[in-house]
Amino acid sequence: MKAILVGVEYDHMYYDLHISMEELKELARACQIEVKDVMIQRLSQISPKYYIGKGKVQELKDMLTDDDMVIFNEELSPMQIKNLTDELDVEVSDRSDLILRIFESRAQTKEAKLQVEIARNQYLLPRLAGMKEELYSQQGGSGFRGSGEKQIELDRRVIHRQLVQARRELQSIVKQRQTQRQLRKRNQQKVVCLVGYTNSGKSSLLNYFTDKKVFQEDMLFASLQTASRKVTLKGHKEIIMSDTVGFINQLPHHLVQAFRSTLEEVKEADLLLHVVDSSSAYSDIQIETTQQVLEALGVKDTPVIYVYNKVDKDRYAFLQPHQPYVFVSVKEQINLDKLEELMIETLFKDYELIELYIPYDHGEIFQQIQQTYEFIKEEYLETGIYISFFIDMKQKHKYQQYIYHPLN
Repeated sequence: MKAILVGVEYDHMYYDLHISMEELKELARACQIEVKDVMIQRLSQISPKYYIGKGKVQELKDMLTDDDMVIFNEELSPMQIKNLTDELDVEVSDRSDLILRIFESRAQTKEAKLQVEIARNQYLLPRLAGMKEELYSQQGGSGFRGSGEKQIELDRRVIHRQLVQARRELQSIVKQRQTQRQLRKRNQQKVVCLVGYTNSGKSSLLNYFTDKKVFQEDMLFASLQTASRKVTLKGHKEIIMSDTVGFINQLPHHLVQAFRSTLEEVKEADLLLHVVDSSSAYSDIQIETTQQVLEALGVKDTPVIYVYNKVDKDRYAFLQPHQPYVFVSVKEQINLDKLEELMIETLFKDYELIELYIPYDHGEIFQQIQQTYEFIKEEYLETGIYISFFIDMKQKHKYQQYIYHPLN
């Protein structure tokens, strides 16, 4: 399949058109669509009927063959899709549709598949009339409904039913995830979430810290599901590290809403590692895009470490990094020890090593501590158990009577 990409430069644009069109090319390639040509038009405002001007529609039509398709850089309205399809007589798509196609092809877990199904159906619902235009034209007059309108209503009902069922199933999975988060809180487990632009190296970083690997590839949206792994940092400090779906400029709101339950993990995190592709000429824009999505999710006041990845490609020297930051290369394993030290310093700045002596007849206290903390040392002595572990200083008072005092 070959495609012509179409973008419009207009007044008060909220994004860089050149960057956006380059991303659109990558999205098309990720869908195995060959980019045949690119058309850009300068307008004072978007055409509500065709997105582009009438003259450009004719020019576009002259460039097309029967096997081509047209992909627009912004999400088209249902009426724009119908009008363009009528005029061009080829498949008409847009940026949101491409991203949805990629998500559909990459979704592996039950949760990810449900989220993509919800997003796709929300995208399709208002576009049924345009997609069924040959039936839509069969509507009867004088208040009577033709077969086309009846078919559209039937399709709407089917999609509504699918949405209700998918949301119900997703809610069940969300409850399980909430239970897991509550258990981590009770156990005082620190949670670190990896966030950032798609293809910045989040999954690669998670794989560095854990033996249980997640899928990683040099492609847009290689991983969709939130993968959570236990990670032991220096000093036997155990944390939970979670990878999240990557962001991209103009991410369809259907997807943000559908994946909101997955992204809730970010709101509960004790620390965010904002992974940045330092080799990208557009890294500042990618950081801003990620920050905007996090803000939309209600994430604020969570400590952030900016992890500038891919420094082996030598572009990072020109960056003005956000604080606090670390320049790393996950591929070449450069400065990952510094990142780990900064993580420990941030997560456990209020922690100290505590030494306790628990008499054997206080076994229930020992079991409670054992279930909550990772021991640095554990010794079974004559009348009790010696243990040492890191604890939040605010919790230290709970075990004051068991503080170990070695004999001089």
